[in-house]
Amino acid sequence: MSLQTQQHPLTYEGLMASIYESNRYLTEKFAETDRILSEKQAETDRLIKETGQQMKETDQRIARLEKSIDRTNRQIGGITNSNGEFCEEYFINAYKENPVFMGERFDRVLPNLRPDPVVINDEYDLVLRNGKTVVLIEMKYKANVDDVGRMFRKLETYRANYPMFKEYKVYLCLASFRFSDIVRARAEEEGVVLIQQRGEVIEVISENLKTW
Repeated sequence: MSLQTQQHPLTYEGLMASIYESNRYLTEKFAETDRILSEKQAETDRLIKETGQQMKETDQRIARLEKSIDRTNRQIGGITNSNGEFCEEYFINAYKENPVFMGERFDRVLPNLRPDPVVINDEYDLVLRNGKTVVLIEMKYKANVDDVGRMFRKLETYRANYPMFKEYKVYLCLASFRFSDIVRARAEEEGVVLIQQRGEVIEVISENLKTW
């Protein structure tokens, strides 16, 4: 006896059921996909928000740090300026009270001298002058080795701005409350005079004195 496979014809009801089942499956898949995408988008939005907040906080910290640095710089600058002004005031007053340098008396004590008319723009912290000698004094709260070399630029500009004193001998001097050994050695080598506060008086501490 042979076996025969019986095939049932597709009915309308079966077709509709199959379509319904497919639609239900796709709807569930789409819903699941939308849920996953929504969760991913929510996580992305959260991370973006957190990152934005962190960047904002970082910007605020940077801004506070910049303000702190600026305030510190102003304080340091103020201290430096105050020290420099105190140094200048000390030596200017000392020479006004006793206008004597290397045993020679001076009748003109000229602080913060600016030439008029100007040939080369410059300013001289303190100038002592009499009928034959000029003393150019630059004042530094803490002199460095470069200040020694700059004295020769001062000599050059002074000669240009005041040609009427070209026959005068000129001393080049650095005045400070403290000199390092390097500055002392360079000044001795170049013949720049060092002037220092010593208690209640000022004294020349150079040995190799030159005039120009």
